[in-house]
Amino acid sequence: MITFKKKFDFLATDNELGSYISSMLEVVEGDIDPQIEFDVESDDQHRYVIVNILDKVLH
Repeated sequence: MITFKKKFDFLATDNELGSYISSMLEVVEGDIDPQIEFDVESDDQHRYVIVNILDKVLH
């Protein structure tokens, strides 16, 4: 599994987070059955988008 974690300012909009997720989907666009997991977390100062791409996609 490959994990990408992108840090955004706490004031980042949901649209900004959605745009990042959409751009990550383009990475695996050619796969027949992409296995991707997304998670959004936050703390007092930042929001994080975590993207997990399972190894099956990379073969």
